[in-house]
Amino acid sequence: MAGRADEMVIAGMKPHSYVNNLNPHHRLHKGISFILFVDSFILLLIATQILSGFSNSIQTTVIGVFAALLMINWLAYRNKHPLVYWIGAAVIGLAGLFFALSALVLLSVVYTGNISSLLLVFLYSWAMLGSFRRSLSHFHPGYKNTYFGQNEPIPNLELELGEMLAACPHCMAILAIRPDLLNTKDDCPYCKLPLVSSKLAARYEEE
Repeated sequence: MAGRADEMVIAGMKPHSYVNNLNPHHRLHKGISFILFVDSFILLLIATQILSGFSNSIQTTVIGVFAALLMINWLAYRNKHPLVYWIGAAVIGLAGLFFALSALVLLSVVYTGNISSLLLVFLYSWAMLGSFRRSLSHFHPGYKNTYFGQNEPIPNLELELGEMLAACPHCMAILAIRPDLLNTKDDCPYCKLPLVSSKLAARYEEE
């Protein structure tokens, strides 16, 4: 069964999108690279605000150097350079921490009666969860092996009648499942997130 992960399609993704990118962890890396680019830009904006009290020359120098470092880090991460693996994870994690703090601050504003900030609390919370999940993906051995160009053969699992191998749509862990028995209460044993979304389940119940 070695190499079977290259033949799998993550739930919710179109098969034709894997024509030139069959390994699901390659697809995950592409998504994380985009998140890293966005989070790097956000950290740059935060640094700009922090340095607003300094002189223009200091601001220009520090922001320029910081922007260059973030850009180099993103380009290296996108090209899977081994030296920036954990740096990329740290940048995404820092952005997630910023989102978490911002959500808490805005939540305190909501409690004072300013309901208009509730939407921003939701957006910051959603961005926080997304960033933390992408950062934690770096601890997954399958993603790490793919990033460093190492093959990850799937062990010779003994599948029971009706079982098949599939990738968790969240953490990409390879699982042995019974498709006919899956429901919205079934969670991945690794990331603890649902294997089947309620929307997808409702869709098939209608059919």
